[in-house]
Amino acid sequence: MRMEEAQLEQDIIALLSAKDGGLETNELIKEFSNYEKDDVKGALVRLKSDSRIDSRSLGKVDYWYLLTPSKQKKVLIVEDDKDINNLIRLSISDGYEVESAFDGGEALKKIHTFKPDLVVLDLMLPGPNGLEICEKIKSSPDTKNTTVIIVSAADAAVNRFFGIKNGADYYIKKPFEPMELKALTNIFLKKHGSLFDPLVDLPDIRRLLDNIKSYIKEDAEFIKVDLEGLEEYRDVYGDKDARLMVRLVSQMLQDKINESEGDLFLSYLGESSFVVAAKSGAASKLLSETEAEFRRVTQFIKQKHMHGDLMEKLERGKTGAQSMPLKLVYFTINMEAFKKQFESKILPDLTSEAQQANLAAVKNYSLDQIRNCFESVKDVDVSIKEMSGNLRITAGREGKRR
Repeated sequence: MRMEEAQLEQDIIALLSAKDGGLETNELIKEFSNYEKDDVKGALVRLKSDSRIDSRSLGKVDYWYLLTPSKQKKVLIVEDDKDINNLIRLSISDGYEVESAFDGGEALKKIHTFKPDLVVLDLMLPGPNGLEICEKIKSSPDTKNTTVIIVSAADAAVNRFFGIKNGADYYIKKPFEPMELKALTNIFLKKHGSLFDPLVDLPDIRRLLDNIKSYIKEDAEFIKVDLEGLEEYRDVYGDKDARLMVRLVSQMLQDKINESEGDLFLSYLGESSFVVAAKSGAASKLLSETEAEFRRVTQFIKQKHMHGDLMEKLERGKTGAQSMPLKLVYFTINMEAFKKQFESKILPDLTSEAQQANLAAVKNYSLDQIRNCFESVKDVDVSIKEMSGNLRITAGREGKRR
């Protein structure tokens, strides 16, 4: 390997180590603009091949994460079809200790004897079914931190909801892509830094700045997606169930984008709002299908009374005065207005030269200068320490540090 290739790989590792939430391919190319684009992509491929990093695709956008070397983790595959069980084993066995179970009873025994870090779980099983097993895993203090990935051909529209409700960390529909399952397993079990949550760990507008600029130039459509009635839902059923519905919509959108052949990306605006952008006009069909699937789920909840009188309460409101159903709505953003706001307000805020200059200027202060700045304020107790090349500053009044 050439010296410059080795240096680039080291620099990518260092950057991903500092970016706990991972980085998108274009972000990495921008960070290493002194290299050719193909050189950066080649380094990513080599690092992935060496199991030092891995990527997760969302539509046509790849997000890269640093993997941390650790003791060998354990994976339990629960699938009654022997051929599929073996396919899953072949997909993820490299680097993991893997065992298999072929029915619900065997699975429950191995969960307590084998103590897996991650369970790949089918739903349709002899004995206790997958949803029952997932609920038992997540409700037990001994196993609640075990990652559960459901891989099932059962009705995704409904069972995805109950899987997430019972604590599943992700739901993959059969037929599945082995590389997707392998990447999710790696990122769940080996990701550097904070735990990975693919249902809400979506890029915000700031993260997708380059993509947005490209889409605006090509007159792509931007569509905002909202979960309407969420506040009323939260008032009646609490924050946990409200978050569950956001997670459900998030995975529905991610699945539809991954299934689409169009050029799309998805951004999470926080709370109950998402933005889908598309260059090919494919977004309308995708969102129509997502809305129809979401409606199926809420209708099923109503019919089976799985949330008690959920829909009845939402339809009449807390006081019974007005209908407030929980539903998914979407609308196309006015591009002329968006362009004007983006170019005049959003873009300057995100790329402000003054902001970058201020950040750079902070690095130029000496330790004594920073200390003097803080200690010029009366009655403030300041502690400044240099630790492994980093600066740690704590300050507080009357000995209470922050």
